[in-house]
Amino acid sequence: MNFGTKIRDLRLQKTITQEQLAAHLNVSPQAVSKWENNLTLPDIQLLPEISVFFGVTIDELFDLTDEKHLRRIENMLDTKRTIDRNDFEYAQNFLLNGLSREEKKPRCLTLLADLYNAKATEYASLAEYYAKEALTLEPENKDNHTALCKAQHGTYSDWYLFSHTDRIRFYQDFVQKNPGYARGYLWLLDELLADNRCGEAKTVLDRLSRLDSSCRVPLYQGQILWAQGDREGALQIWHEMAEKFGEDWLAQLSMADCLTHICRYEEAVSYYQKALQLQPKPRYTDAWLSMAQIYEIQEKYEDAIHSWEQVEKICREEWHYTEGEALDRPAREIARLKERMANQADA
Repeated sequence: MNFGTKIRDLRLQKTITQEQLAAHLNVSPQAVSKWENNLTLPDIQLLPEISVFFGVTIDELFDLTDEKHLRRIENMLDTKRTIDRNDFEYAQNFLLNGLSREEKKPRCLTLLADLYNAKATEYASLAEYYAKEALTLEPENKDNHTALCKAQHGTYSDWYLFSHTDRIRFYQDFVQKNPGYARGYLWLLDELLADNRCGEAKTVLDRLSRLDSSCRVPLYQGQILWAQGDREGALQIWHEMAEKFGEDWLAQLSMADCLTHICRYEEAVSYYQKALQLQPKPRYTDAWLSMAQIYEIQEKYEDAIHSWEQVEKICREEWHYTEGEALDRPAREIARLKERMANQADA
């Protein structure tokens, strides 16, 4: 990272000798010489004093490349539950400046969206906390319920608030501009079905079927039938999907999700477990996360705790996480469930 070169340049800009810098830092001139020749690095405890002396940040001392900055920001977004003001401003400023470089622009735009989403989630969590506190004091105050609903992205009875019209409009335009990108149709189908716009969903699915021969086509065929009230037809198509794509972990996971949506929990769990058996490592944690919620709904708290423990195990052993939100969240959920079990026992 050319730390020594950076130290030498800063020292020369300040027009001081190695001896003078050494005296200020209470180290030997030989130590400074070794730093500047990239033979050794100073003790980590000296870094704050060096940065203050030269009037630069510790990051600037190491002269990080753009790629290392981007990876650092990605890691921060991946592992931190909350982002403090200094880290947020650092990431925001670097990414905004990166928009001027064409080769970096797409990645910077993606990370800016992730950064603002992370901050929005953080603020929504705070809004949820304060709304709940307000409801303990004023349980009949409509504004408190509205604030909680907004914070949790809850459901409104007002159609114009609840509908997905804006996202449908965006993805209708998106698939027109990107007709060969199959996943674009999936985003559009989800929004159309959420608003029960089944006729339009059929047309979109027909276009998708020309690009995709996977389990996704029968998955959405069943969802359209279910939305139209043909439950037997939907279940038949989903079961046929699970049998036809019997070795496809995604088909088994999708089947489990469909069954969970209609509260057929025991069947759903069996498909989640099959998906986990079929999925290659490193596996996603979706199946265990879903089972954790199912078991909590059923008040099977020990099973829910076991599910969260498996989430943590996959993050550690298959994704090699050693810290961050991927491990912190399971720990919080396990503690919450143990507290709920204790309260239930005391009741």
